[in-house]
Amino acid sequence: MLIAFDPRKVKISFVNTRQIIKHLSNRNGLTISLYLPVDPGDSKKDWLTKVHSHLRDLRHSAKNLQHKEEKYLDAIISQVEDFLQNFDTRGTRTLALFAGKDIFESVKLPVVLSSRVHVEKKPILSPLTEALDENPPYIIVLIDRTYGEIIEVNFLEEEAASKVIKSYVPQRILAKGYDIGREDKTLRHIEDHLHRHLVKIVKLLSNFESSYPNGLIVIGGQKELVGKFTRLLHPSLQKKIVGSFGANVDDNKTELIKKAQKFVDNYLEKKAWGKA
Repeated sequence: MLIAFDPRKVKISFVNTRQIIKHLSNRNGLTISLYLPVDPGDSKKDWLTKVHSHLRDLRHSAKNLQHKEEKYLDAIISQVEDFLQNFDTRGTRTLALFAGKDIFESVKLPVVLSSRVHVEKKPILSPLTEALDENPPYIIVLIDRTYGEIIEVNFLEEEAASKVIKSYVPQRILAKGYDIGREDKTLRHIEDHLHRHLVKIVKLLSNFESSYPNGLIVIGGQKELVGKFTRLLHPSLQKKIVGSFGANVDDNKTELIKKAQKFVDNYLEKKAWGKA
């Protein structure tokens, strides 16, 4: 059964893509695998001209198949043509597309992959999985004494998603004439509120992280708070921290992401050399 798709409704996330890969890896049936680079300098017409050249090659390959396979492969190619005709290339550097008798999946990638066109019993997934492994998602945890924000950076999404927590934490304001005992009580009260605030951020981070088991973590905040927060994390999360930096809650988000990206890039480079 061929399925109709509206390309305007296609929205892919890192998690969805991993699910697509898992589903496709278990497939055993004639499948078209397309990796189509998108040159920003090309018009949609220019891009389609290149695409149609690939599809002609596919149709030529179909002639070497058994008659039954050739017949349904030709129908799938026609469906692919319809999809590509309406596909919006903006924000895409490579389109990965997998189509078969009972499957049709597409992934918009913001990185350039080599052009590939295959018709095999199993889909060609290695270029896609390598792109995901080389560009893992990561989470920025931004913290101060009353505020927490989790920023999810995913190279498959144009905008970073975020979630904010705000808590009431009393400030250390002591009136003249306070005795030492009362001061100690006030400080313990403040520390208790701060602890509960940080625990809420830990829980929020754990919820985010569960969707990205291979994701990395970067922490932004004052050094003292970063230390308190890190000690509250489960060891499995502590292992995913690739760096921390001084930051304030009102810092520009784009600049925060740039700072965090440097830690991630440095970690990935060390990992590639076997030093991480």
